[in-house]
Amino acid sequence: MPSPFPGMNPWMEAPELWPGVHAAFISEIRSHLNTVMPPRYFADVDERVILCDVDDPMIRLIVPDVTVREAHVPGTSDSGSAAVATITPALRAHVADTQLKERRIVIRLTEGQSVVTAIEILSPANKLKGSASRTSYLSKRRDLLQSEAHFIEVDLLRAGNRTEPTTGMDQADYLIWLSRSQNRTTVDYWPTALESPLPTIPVPLLPDDSDVVLNLQTVLHDVHDRNGYVRRLDYSQPVPSPPLTDKQVAWLKELKPNRVS
Repeated sequence: MPSPFPGMNPWMEAPELWPGVHAAFISEIRSHLNTVMPPRYFADVDERVILCDVDDPMIRLIVPDVTVREAHVPGTSDSGSAAVATITPALRAHVADTQLKERRIVIRLTEGQSVVTAIEILSPANKLKGSASRTSYLSKRRDLLQSEAHFIEVDLLRAGNRTEPTTGMDQADYLIWLSRSQNRTTVDYWPTALESPLPTIPVPLLPDDSDVVLNLQTVLHDVHDRNGYVRRLDYSQPVPSPPLTDKQVAWLKELKPNRVS
């Protein structure tokens, strides 16, 4: 059964579901691009690892709790007449793994494998102020925008802080934008409402090749249909944060999404 929504399904934004949605969305885009691009290009997935300490606000997104456990600590030992003093802690803390892996799609030239286009699908951590993930992401994005690669950012999360490079786009529910390497002073935007389908966007390649077309709505429907979300989404539960507007609540009542039993 296809998604009942013409555009983004807000229940798929739930924090416990988003990692799977994010991974499947990236995989579907990569597969689509590899079927439509000329043979001189290929789409792949790049991965970066973000480290955060226990005070980082993003830790609550990736680690449920940090525990301190009492452990046996070896005491001071003497060896003959030469005593060696060892400073030992009273307790040792076991801290859960605080690594976050983030992925993006990159289009590379088959020969030489240089990056032609980078496509970022934002995660909640990318939109969390004060987090290591947001700091790292903005730094990586800045580097890309100073490179010879085209850049596309896809934000399908209503929650969090927007990261667009200019003001005035923060009112849209979802936002996609494109910066072409040959003209950084102009950015193409696709602000999209919850009630509207996601856009079909161009994906630029090198100047002597035409853009390829990426239908984000088709990709999203494939993610929904091929990954069991029709069985997992419970529309009797509240819409994930942030709250909908009165207009959106009325629209949702008309749509009447139902969970398949």
